[in-house]
Amino acid sequence: MKLLWSALVLLVAALHFGRAWDGMLVLFGLCVLLGFVAVLLKQKMPAGLAVLTMLILGFTGGFFAARDAVPGRTDPTQVLLDTVPRLLTAARPAPATPELLTPGLLLVFGVSVVVSVSVARKGNSLFAPAVGAAVLYMSGALLTAGRIDPHGLVALLLLGLLAGGWLLLERRGPVAPPVGVVLACLALLAVVLPSVDAFEPRKLVRPPVTDVEIANPLPQLASWAAMGDTELFRTRGPEVPLRLATLSDYTGASWEAASTYGPLGVVAPPDLPVGNRLDETSVDVQIGALSGEWVPAVGRPRAVSLSDAMVDPNSGSLVLADGVRTGLRYTVRGALETPSDEELAVASVPADPSVRRYLALPRLPFSLAEYARQIVVNAQTPYEKAVAIEQVVRLDRRPDAEAPVGSSYARLETFLFGTNGDAGAQAGTAEQFASAYAVLARAVGLPSRVVVGFQPVPADASGDRVVRAADATAWPEVYFTGWGWVPFDPVSGNGSGPSAASKREVLNRLASTTAKPPTTQASLPPLALPSVAPPVAAPVVASGFKPLWFLAVLLVPLLLWGLRFGRRLRLRFGGAPGAWSYVLDVLLLAGRSPSVHQTAPDVARGLGSAAARLAVLADRAAFAPDPAPVADAWSLARETRKVVRRTVPWYRKVFWSLDPRPLWRR
Repeated sequence: MKLLWSALVLLVAALHFGRAWDGMLVLFGLCVLLGFVAVLLKQKMPAGLAVLTMLILGFTGGFFAARDAVPGRTDPTQVLLDTVPRLLTAARPAPATPELLTPGLLLVFGVSVVVSVSVARKGNSLFAPAVGAAVLYMSGALLTAGRIDPHGLVALLLLGLLAGGWLLLERRGPVAPPVGVVLACLALLAVVLPSVDAFEPRKLVRPPVTDVEIANPLPQLASWAAMGDTELFRTRGPEVPLRLATLSDYTGASWEAASTYGPLGVVAPPDLPVGNRLDETSVDVQIGALSGEWVPAVGRPRAVSLSDAMVDPNSGSLVLADGVRTGLRYTVRGALETPSDEELAVASVPADPSVRRYLALPRLPFSLAEYARQIVVNAQTPYEKAVAIEQVVRLDRRPDAEAPVGSSYARLETFLFGTNGDAGAQAGTAEQFASAYAVLARAVGLPSRVVVGFQPVPADASGDRVVRAADATAWPEVYFTGWGWVPFDPVSGNGSGPSAASKREVLNRLASTTAKPPTTQASLPPLALPSVAPPVAAPVVASGFKPLWFLAVLLVPLLLWGLRFGRRLRLRFGGAPGAWSYVLDVLLLAGRSPSVHQTAPDVARGLGSAAARLAVLADRAAFAPDPAPVADAWSLARETRKVVRRTVPWYRKVFWSLDPRPLWRR
């Protein structure tokens, strides 16, 4: 009954702890049940060895589960230790991947093993399940900064289970008063702690930040357009735009993506605050022919089921350092900024230094600056400027998948001002439409950037949304104070973002918004970029896994226990002398080895009546001419062992069954 109650208490605590991961509660429940298998193992070997064996098996399984996901690590200890900072720097809830599940499952398994063996021993109190449940509950609270039990309801449930078990199963009277005091203190903590500011353990771990060399995906729009109906990936979920990459830095020659990425959920906050109106959604993605490092995501990612996905904190772009592969499946949850038309109509744009990178236009040609000024000459608000630029960029220009690629000043001047006969004049891919918009917006003080992604795709009969190569596009975004990044669509004007009615109302107020290219076009000369020698890769030293010492840690304890078990069997069948020799082994382990000159009765003084009787029987068997066999000699030796162990400090009991000294005692 005690074991069932202990398993129930730990099961509740483990399932609560398992909520720190994404959808894997059943594994934590199985770990509790597996930990109680140690009770069966205890029937065949000493309790300490049963615990040690189960823990070694658990850590071995954890190593083999996590080693493939921890590159560059071959040492078992390093692999297991590396999973802890990975978990602390993962998203919340943590993705259910092997290397992130390993530390949590090992903790649950270890606590269950120790508690089960402790409760199964006769005479032990029921404080062990309370300690184990407290360890799991506090670990879950620390891992999530208290978010999984904000009102303390699970803590109160655990207290109720503990109180019921102690009152029904613990029959010893002196235990009741301390139990009442402990329960009262824990109940007070369960009520008070949720109101206290949570401690954030992630402050103790510096999140890994990775520099990733990633190509700009804008020029690839033309090749995707040529691929036509090739399936890049498919999704299941709401009809929302999917982002592939967000490009915030413009050099005058091209757009550049961020190169520094960190784990999702622990990187620094973005340089510009998120909007006040957010709509959170989740989609499932299955990769088809899409290649590269970029991972399709929705809005600003909050969680993703890929443990090795890294994020740019400012743009929310997700990347995989090893690249996406065909058949990859994952779930991504993100927040979309969805301000209303009325809110945008009166919104402003920030003017502080935090938006400097989103206004940067190195050596902007006069032609583009003057063109932008003409577009917004009648606009009164930032939103009216944004709508006017969208209208003018789209006016009298056509999408052309075969147009020359590029987003330099020179290419944009040809796109905007070119005449018939010029390659790419008045025609371009989504790259030129989005880039022209972003450059013109920056020229009039609107913080802007370019996004490469996929507009909403309708679902087929099976519920999947098949995203094909021809669906790839790019669009610009403008940042409005308090409402975040708002997308515009200079290609068709019908993309996500402000409604068509709102834009039409603005254009009606502005009458006919047009702009003419200035008579003097000062094109930017080619940029002279310094040549940088490619970095020389350090030689890779192949290091195979050498598990010799690891196997020794696993096998040596089992070998020592086997030798000690064989000696114990031999002494058990040796009659009274063998039983007395076992008592001498026990005294050696307890640090009370007698002098070689003492007789057996002298040694037995102070060890109880069983030791005194066994000493007499051992002397008689050794010196009598024809000693009769004694049936109860071994039971007397075991009673003596119990008496001796009561006086032994705990640190001697830890390795009691593995101490090799009795093996060479004569």
